[in-house]
Amino acid sequence: MSFYLGIDLGTTGTKSVLFDDGGNLLGKGYKGYSLITPKENIFEQSPEDWYSAVVETVRSAISNFDGVVDALSVSAQGGSFVFCDVNEKGEIIALTNAITWMDRRAELEAEEFCDKIYAINGVKIGAGSVLSKILWFKKHKPEIFAKTKLILSTSDYVYYKLTGKAVIDYTSAAMMGFFDSDKNAYNKELLKLVGLNESQLPVVLNPGDFIDNANKEFISKVGLTKNVKVYCGLHDQFAASLGANYFSNNDVIISTGTTWVVYARNLEKKHCKFSTRKHPDGGYGYFNSAVSSGTVLEWTKNNYNLSYDEMNKLASESVIDEKLFVYPFVSGNGSYRGDNLLTYGVEGVSFKHKKGDIFRATMESVAFEIKQIINDFKQKGFELNNFIVTGGATRSDIWMQILSDVLGEKLYISEQVDGCCFGAYSVAKKGETNSFEKFQFTGVVIEPNKVNNALYEKKFLAYNQNLSIKQKF
Repeated sequence: MSFYLGIDLGTTGTKSVLFDDGGNLLGKGYKGYSLITPKENIFEQSPEDWYSAVVETVRSAISNFDGVVDALSVSAQGGSFVFCDVNEKGEIIALTNAITWMDRRAELEAEEFCDKIYAINGVKIGAGSVLSKILWFKKHKPEIFAKTKLILSTSDYVYYKLTGKAVIDYTSAAMMGFFDSDKNAYNKELLKLVGLNESQLPVVLNPGDFIDNANKEFISKVGLTKNVKVYCGLHDQFAASLGANYFSNNDVIISTGTTWVVYARNLEKKHCKFSTRKHPDGGYGYFNSAVSSGTVLEWTKNNYNLSYDEMNKLASESVIDEKLFVYPFVSGNGSYRGDNLLTYGVEGVSFKHKKGDIFRATMESVAFEIKQIINDFKQKGFELNNFIVTGGATRSDIWMQILSDVLGEKLYISEQVDGCCFGAYSVAKKGETNSFEKFQFTGVVIEPNKVNNALYEKKFLAYNQNLSIKQKF
């Protein structure tokens, strides 16, 4: 029997899971890390936190395992990166903190270069794009830009620490902004515009390509006894699609985490505004993100000083209030809401309302944002079949029922809550066996309540009307 590690490098923490070759979970570990927010719109992390979290979580995952781990692969957050130098020993030296995908310092650069970049690749960049932030550093930190020998995203940084090789998979490369997914190569015009050359970027591989064996330092730190093969992984939303137990063409994955993401696959290329790239198991993957989703409930939890279980209980005791609205945008809004930077707000609150009413309305607001994205998919001609939900929010029965009622759709709640790790495991196994294994769906099914759905249809319309008024100011 073979054994694999699936590692998920998330925005707020890293998780590692040990699987056998039947997909059975044998051990797991989790390590959180902090965001560094010295100023408004600046969201950074220590890149060394990524690697140290991998070491600690792998050590935890294999702590009760006395066999041999054959291979590992990685699922990673997209659009976060770090400027690096390389010393004489070939070791990377971070010149900055990692700049996360949440960072929006580069609003002026996005505005200045938007038209030029659109003329090259047809993409309208915003302040959150990697291109904008690289241009910001070129302008404001020229000494760092001049010293940069490598720009590495989250997974690339870890691969380098594990193997000494600078590589990236094509699903993650597409998140960096200067990659042409159709040609599967870096866009030379964009690189010239930004002032980079390909030698400063990792080599692009396919998910499942062999990188190298993990180095002795890593093997020793985590307590492994023999070499472990490192296979190139993939962006976390593509990993979630592989890790959802059951996923096929035209099915939808709603991946719940720090940010909730709606992901769909189609065998034919569709020209639309959604993030698009080849799916490693065939066809094309499309997704859009509800930026303030998991974060708004965490923010609410922290401010009320309650646990998630307490919040779920109070929300389940509340009923639908058609005049109580929460606008969840504690960290901005997704591109599907336009160029406006929407902010958090509560409307319609009165003395009669209790904490549970606010919690329920917050969960409703996230569900409304998911409905808005799904409506966009439908308007672009996507046929959407089964709706599969993965991730931490699936532990909340009340939130999943609200989501089903808002969408008016049957939800398949995957029992594989470690979907991204499972997807990374699937890629490592593909590296060993040369094919993706198909798994049958296992989990529970939630049916929408027709009465609640009718109420939510009215409330969703009012919610969007309220937002359209806010966008005018």
